[in-house]
Amino acid sequence: MSNHYNMPHLPTADSPRVTIEVDGKNVEVPGDTNLLEALKAVGIETPHICYHPYLPVSGNCRQCLVETEGPRGKMLIISCFTPVKEGMKVFTPRSSERVKSARAAVSEFMLLNHPLDCPICDKAGECSLQENYVEAGKASGHLYPEIGKNYHGNPDHQFYDTKGQLRGGKRIDLGPRISLDEERCVQCDRCVRFMRDVCHDEQLQLAARADKTYITTFPGSKLDHEYDLCVSDICPTGALTAKYFRFQQRTWMLKRTASVSMDDSLGANIWIDHNEGFIWRVMPRCNPQVNRTWISNTSRLAFQEFSKNRLPVGNLDSVQAALNGDGKIAFVLGGAATNEDAVALKTLVHKLGDRAEVFVGTFEPVKSPDGISKSGDPLANRAGFALFGFTQTAEDLARRASEFKTLVSLSADLWGSDAQKASALETIPTRIAISAKNDETAKKSSIVYGVNHWSEVNGTMVNVHSILQKLNAAPTAPSGDLQPLFQVLFSLAGENVESAAVAYQKAGAFVPVLAKFSFDAIHSTGELLDGVAV
Repeated sequence: MSNHYNMPHLPTADSPRVTIEVDGKNVEVPGDTNLLEALKAVGIETPHICYHPYLPVSGNCRQCLVETEGPRGKMLIISCFTPVKEGMKVFTPRSSERVKSARAAVSEFMLLNHPLDCPICDKAGECSLQENYVEAGKASGHLYPEIGKNYHGNPDHQFYDTKGQLRGGKRIDLGPRISLDEERCVQCDRCVRFMRDVCHDEQLQLAARADKTYITTFPGSKLDHEYDLCVSDICPTGALTAKYFRFQQRTWMLKRTASVSMDDSLGANIWIDHNEGFIWRVMPRCNPQVNRTWISNTSRLAFQEFSKNRLPVGNLDSVQAALNGDGKIAFVLGGAATNEDAVALKTLVHKLGDRAEVFVGTFEPVKSPDGISKSGDPLANRAGFALFGFTQTAEDLARRASEFKTLVSLSADLWGSDAQKASALETIPTRIAISAKNDETAKKSSIVYGVNHWSEVNGTMVNVHSILQKLNAAPTAPSGDLQPLFQVLFSLAGENVESAAVAYQKAGAFVPVLAKFSFDAIHSTGELLDGVAV
């Protein structure tokens, strides 16, 4: 029953309320959604495999069964495809043995021909089949050992193992970034719906029929898209796995830090998954108003460079001496800088007086939004900088380069973004780079000073939709001597500010709209700044 026109209606703060009876008790739930989401809103989780809140409803796994009472008595229905109605009576496993046994039977059926390779599966620990099996309480199956399993898979990829068992395809190369284990696939078709309805590039499809169905690409084609790694996120089993993460870490060994991807002004919400001081993967973090549950391959794989080519802590006295020299100073604030960095720079510029001017950005062009998780603007915190009055761009600086004696790039790789345009800045005699990376701009500078990468700092940014979002520091800095950019700038201004919360409080004095929220109270999905035009 897969289709591409029935998107779930998700509850919102404005959803109308209806009263339904659940397990003999009246509860008030959102009235404009499906039963699965309505139950979730009152704390009742319903197991599911094929359902995803940001994909069209398929209704083919039958795992989300509940019982409802109607004119013909009680009947089993799938809660993902059933709209909520005032007064409906619903029965979950808490009050219905029929629902409990039906879910257990469906779970057993889905595992009937599924390989028992959890100990070597990358999805172990975050697998929907595992979770649902435990919840169903089904400890044993009815499969006769002498019959064996009938594994799914493309006939071209099937093989006989050492025990003589016909197996499905293993490690099938679907494309440059995704591998497929055909016999683990449960034909939920989430990946098909994602490529078709989110990416609008139908590169995957279900082939064959009935128990011979398998996922594949179209003949002669590969799975190759800027968002193709998302299929490994939404795959409920270990069928689709990301090549870069295969056999790297057990998921239960990873710790998670919630942050924001600072490579684009949409500010996609992410999880930074790390262990023993090293980032192993970056995953999308659900934010319905920003990136939902998607991130691009570019944002996801950027972490592979975070720890490379880092600048060590330099001599701050040499930076201070250069700022105290003669002539005008141009500060360039990079897109990954936070609001806390901006207020620290504001403080420093105020101390330096009219000699100092602030420019923001990069020479990278602004592209069109992709409608998924990127706005196309590489200056992530452009809206935040504007709140502090920082609106002059790198192009403006290039035109006026002859006016300045000192250039201070702050987490801004100008030469790396466009060396030809940045060449105009080489007329500025003293160049200072305060950055996490030993990038092309640092190589063009006479003084360099290393600071924390944005993934290692606490702070805030304002995205293109005027949503105030919060970054959290992952404990992955290569050196404990590194400091956040705002701390270094405050030191240059003669102030000792070591906490992002204190820096944010200072920002509120310059930008009253920020003072409406305390640093610790900013919601995990951000706060809309009313009255702020971007």
